[in-house]
Amino acid sequence: MAAANGSSDLYSEMEVDAFRRLFPLRYHEQHLLKSVRPDARKLGSARDTTLALGAVASTEGSALAKIGSTTMLAAIKMEIMTPTVECPDEGSIAIEFHMPPICSPLVRPGRPAEAASVISKQLSDTILSSGMIDLKELCLVGGKAAWMAYLKKEKFVP
Repeated sequence: MAAANGSSDLYSEMEVDAFRRLFPLRYHEQHLLKSVRPDARKLGSARDTTLALGAVASTEGSALAKIGSTTMLAAIKMEIMTPTVECPDEGSIAIEFHMPPICSPLVRPGRPAEAASVISKQLSDTILSSGMIDLKELCLVGGKAAWMAYLKKEKFVP
């Protein structure tokens, strides 16, 4: 009898998943009408969150954040570079955003997701335009040496 219930539960789960994929708007509307999210949380409830600093020992700084079933890893690596001729008194930042195939059905194995380069550029533009990082403060010796900060961010969604 337990086996029958187990297969019945699996069948129901498959039906719900098929409905969610075929009719995503109706699927979410049904949950909104009940004031509950698809994962059974109330609309005002936050997902469980954890943060671990120093998750990657080989970097100058890193953090592993988990919000519900989403996991993000961010790390920074510093390197000394020769400043460009155009900006001899500034350092530089390079941002890489990585989306593995587990992240989305749109991401295919073997090549970077198209959205990843767009997100990398948006992050870089946002950080630089916000004034969070002053590239002049990354200069060590004008025209000779400056910091290059490599920021890497990965997103995982099981």
